[in-house]
Amino acid sequence: MRSLRLCSHSSNGQASELESLAFVLIIAAAVMHATWNGFAKASKNILALMWWATVFGALGYGVWLATGLGFVLSPASRIPFLISAICETGYFVTLVRGYSQGDLSLVYPVSRGSAPIFAVFLGAAVLAESLPVLGYAGILLMVAGVSVASQPIERTKIKFGLPSIVSDRSVGWAIASGVFIAIYSIFDKVAVSATSPLVYNWWVFVGNTIFWAPFVWRKFNFRANFNELRINWWSVLIVAVLSVGAYAAALAALALTSASYVVAGRGLSVVIGAAIGSFMLKERFGTTRIVGATLMVAGLALIAFS
Repeated sequence: MRSLRLCSHSSNGQASELESLAFVLIIAAAVMHATWNGFAKASKNILALMWWATVFGALGYGVWLATGLGFVLSPASRIPFLISAICETGYFVTLVRGYSQGDLSLVYPVSRGSAPIFAVFLGAAVLAESLPVLGYAGILLMVAGVSVASQPIERTKIKFGLPSIVSDRSVGWAIASGVFIAIYSIFDKVAVSATSPLVYNWWVFVGNTIFWAPFVWRKFNFRANFNELRINWWSVLIVAVLSVGAYAAALAALALTSASYVVAGRGLSVVIGAAIGSFMLKERFGTTRIVGATLMVAGLALIAFS
């Protein structure tokens, strides 16, 4: 894929192999991420389930790191890590609020579909990344897709305009989570330039465990939070494995190519998330969401192959 702008000066053959590896990692991250979000949305206590999964993910992954790579975070990665951890918390809070007020098949595609839009402009400002003309055409398609997908599901006539943030608060929370995704992805890109992605992944989960805790335990919900672990322990473990795997794959891809392309590629999960919401969670999936998801994927394709 010509689109994957590698940060390496290797030979053409090696570059081609790294391009293919980055592509596989991005797709794997998208599939795992959409799947664990489906399990989270199905939970009655999303806050607790996601936090417990993060805790067990950090513990299990830490045991594996202890056998070889270790835990050293490069000094150059520490400030980007802190900024990323704060933004991960913003993502966590806004995503959960979105899920509490809207369908997975709406919130997830708008969240993941809006993130590349913000990532392109942040990447240009922070990392001096740029897209070719077709890439920016893809951004316009994604803007249109987010706009359409956010319209009421009962609407029979497709309209293009500002997303329904006021009429549907779940859309507003989804877009806010997309902003946080873009920001933490940019700073993760900076961090993995100095620290191995496999090591940095553990720090991300430790940071989330600490920074998310005040929101999970803010009302001392001991009974509710421990009940979630007791009743849905299998979901917690599945989400832990999938979330660790998804983030490790995404970070490894960030070490190989630009943040804009990784965020855009992971956005392919919009279709997977929409399908999970429709088939697994039995959510309604009207014409507007089909058209919106299609436009977002078309935009992602233009970005990825430009």
